[in-house]
Amino acid sequence: MERRMKGFSFAILGISLFLISLMLMLQIPDFYLGSLLTMFIAVVLIGLGGAIAKGYDIKLETTAEECYFCKGSGRIEVIEGSDFCPRCGGTGKAITKDST
Repeated sequence: MERRMKGFSFAILGISLFLISLMLMLQIPDFYLGSLLTMFIAVVLIGLGGAIAKGYDIKLETTAEECYFCKGSGRIEVIEGSDFCPRCGGTGKAITKDST
C-alpha cells in the first residue's frame, strides 16, 4: 500500500507541476524554455507515478525460472541419447540473458 501511495504522490506532483508550468510560467516570455523543461519533467513524473501505482515496474524485474531450451530438465535429446543442456549447463534454470 505504501508503494501505491508513493506512486499516486508522484502522479499528483507531476499533474500540479504541469498545470503550474502551463498556466503561470508559460505566460512569461523569459521563462518559456524553463516552462517547457518543467512540463517535460512533469510528464515523466506522471508516467513514473502511474507505473509505480499500477505495479508495472515490479513486473519488469521478474525473470523466467526455467531454461527455455531444455524446458527445465537440464538435459536435451541428441542422436546418441541425451546430453546436458548447452544453454543452462544442465541446471535447468534460465540464465539472465535469456530472461530479458
